[in-house]
Amino acid sequence: MSSELLISEGGVGLRFPTPDDRAEWTALKRASAEHLAAWSPIQDEGEDLDAQFDRVIDGPDTDTTQRQLIVHDGAIVGMVGLSQIFRRSFCNAILGYWMGAAHANRGIGAVGVRLAVRRAFEQLELHRVEANIMPSNIPSIRLIRSLGFRFEGYSPRYLQIAGVWEDHTRWAITAEDWGAG
Repeated sequence: MSSELLISEGGVGLRFPTPDDRAEWTALKRASAEHLAAWSPIQDEGEDLDAQFDRVIDGPDTDTTQRQLIVHDGAIVGMVGLSQIFRRSFCNAILGYWMGAAHANRGIGAVGVRLAVRRAFEQLELHRVEANIMPSNIPSIRLIRSLGFRFEGYSPRYLQIAGVWEDHTRWAITAEDWGAG
């Protein structure tokens, strides 16, 4: 797999991860562990960063999953993915993303997520993208709202975070909403 950018804007781009990214990706995750702990789903018991990275590079570009690195001026700063991609009459995906601690709240993630949503509609030809966010994750909700996602509902005990089944709010945007924005 190539390290060529799939889409970019103003020094921020998305690309698929490659085996050569292991050291940089694991260093970013290690340096950001405390920052990400409050929002990240639990990992398999005993799974280390190398095992997590193995999952990241295991099919980042499939019919059901798209995983891209967010890069800024060539450096890995975060990750964005579309999972549970369904086609046909549903044509939907679930959006997930994270930013390294040193790069959070600087606008870089907003550009990366916007590029992923743009790619979902314009290149992957999806109809709907959904994001599920803990109500306490105000920066993430602010980001999603800025992209035109609308609140769709509340999911009690949706995802396990730090050993606790956390409630999440559901947000979504459709291709028609994106095109009107």
